[in-house]
Amino acid sequence: MSTGNGPFGIRFWGARGSIPVSGAEYRVYGGDTSCFEVTVGSRSFIIDAGSGLRRLGQAIMQAGTSEATLLLTHLHLDHIIGLSAFKPLFSRQGRVAIHAPAPGGANLPAVLARLFAEPFFPIAFERLPCRLDCSSFVPGATLSLGETAVRTIALRHGGGASGYRFDHAGHALVILTDHEHDGAEPEQGLVAFCRGADLVVYDGMWDETLDFEAHRGWGHSSWQAGLRLIAAAGAGRLACTHHAPNHDDTELSEREARLKAIQPASFFIRQDESVILLPR
Repeated sequence: MSTGNGPFGIRFWGARGSIPVSGAEYRVYGGDTSCFEVTVGSRSFIIDAGSGLRRLGQAIMQAGTSEATLLLTHLHLDHIIGLSAFKPLFSRQGRVAIHAPAPGGANLPAVLARLFAEPFFPIAFERLPCRLDCSSFVPGATLSLGETAVRTIALRHGGGASGYRFDHAGHALVILTDHEHDGAEPEQGLVAFCRGADLVVYDGMWDETLDFEAHRGWGHSSWQAGLRLIAAAGAGRLACTHHAPNHDDTELSEREARLKAIQPASFFIRQDESVILLPR
């Protein structure tokens, strides 16, 4: 929860899953992997550091600041690959905080240091010139980040992952990027977590009539399961994320049409679009 009023919304810098893609067939929904910018009052939070983080980092620096708070859902490569191209990390004026659920209680800086090391990257993590603060948490905890309290929840995904809920001025946003539903009915813990949210960003990688069964156990869900979740939670609308690399604009548009035939306000995320829950 955040005190006071002020703007509240989300911009999607990348919503692709597994690996970045490019080409004319991906222009509408985009090819960058998971990266969302959440604005809560006077503060912004970055959810995930996929390849979309590169462009967001450029925008941050162009705006004349070099501060950022990152909340990672988990540490799979498609959700952290943008860190090595995030400009504030390479600025002496940079002040970057990274919070994440570290697998098995591992030391978060030590885990991230593997990405910034030979033979994968030439600049060591400890040599980054910015002021860097890393901390881990157990999903289910509430994070106190200045005036904003961010609730978290454990998700069903290989190695574990965390969902996030932001509450501000009577509105709520929930982000559940990587999760595989279990059974026909939504889990009661997730229902309670999403209760009354204006928008639920949900892992809609698969379609239950087309490809979910062939990918059961991969750690990803369906847009149909997302619809059942928001219905049970009394939430407003669904935004489907983690688009499969082989799902081009035509395929995603067809899936979105099936979604909208049931819930017209819901949608598949298009890269760089924004949703405003509370205007400035």
